[in-house]
Amino acid sequence: MNKTARTFSLIKPYLFVAPALVFIIMFTVYPVLHTLYLGFLRWGVLSPEPIFIGLENYREALASPVFWQVWGNTITYSLCTVIGTIILGLALALLANNERIKGQMFFRTSLFYPHMLPWAVAAMVWMWMFQPRRGLINNLFGLKIDWLRSAEYALPAVIIAAIWKGTGFNFLLFLSGLQSIPKEFYEAARLETNSWWHQFRYITLPMLSPTTFVVILLAIIGSFQSVDLVYIMTQGGPANHTNVIIHYIYQQGIASWRLGYGSALSFILFAMLLILTIIYLVLMEKRVQYER
Repeated sequence: MNKTARTFSLIKPYLFVAPALVFIIMFTVYPVLHTLYLGFLRWGVLSPEPIFIGLENYREALASPVFWQVWGNTITYSLCTVIGTIILGLALALLANNERIKGQMFFRTSLFYPHMLPWAVAAMVWMWMFQPRRGLINNLFGLKIDWLRSAEYALPAVIIAAIWKGTGFNFLLFLSGLQSIPKEFYEAARLETNSWWHQFRYITLPMLSPTTFVVILLAIIGSFQSVDLVYIMTQGGPANHTNVIIHYIYQQGIASWRLGYGSALSFILFAMLLILTIIYLVLMEKRVQYER
């Protein structure tokens, strides 16, 4: 083998991954690094020319009560939607996987249908549902709550809408995972016990752990990136009680045209998600059972 052929054989594997590598650099690495750079600048309406100010944008964010209020709302929203969509998605998947239920196709389609709706449509549906005078929620339960203008009830209202919209996706993933579990395991378990709980605990949950691992990870990341419902239903109000981090970044970076400050907020979010994802992968990867 001559020198040219030897060199080509060494670089050949890298040529196969080069297109994907170029794509990742252009649309992931460069935007992240550019956002980090912009976070060190004062750049906006009051400062048309970018001015390097170091960590001033980060100091302003960490010293702002609104920033911490928004993060509190985001964490509350994330915890509630992640837990709600996972529990409901798994429960409905177990129900839909039961062969004794008639009309399974209609039942499964109905459960997945909310996920197919655009977020804007889902937001409009729930804005009508929470309407104080003619809304279904108040009329059905005999309430007189102005849900979306109430500091106490606005965030729970947005969370309810998010759970309704997001459960269908988790339901589909859990249903796919349940259908991949060999039925022989359950048939063997019935020789020992007829307890549904024992079968669920010792067969379903362990065999479903790879699916659960992915569902939780996607749910966590998606909950921190959610903005559509807040933007349409409440605009972050009243008094920032429903404002979440993505909407706050939009308000500061785009609406208020503070590009440097908005970039700093974006990088804080990126760093938080990266740390959270790494912690989750380290802690949970060992608990996933891939053998079947």
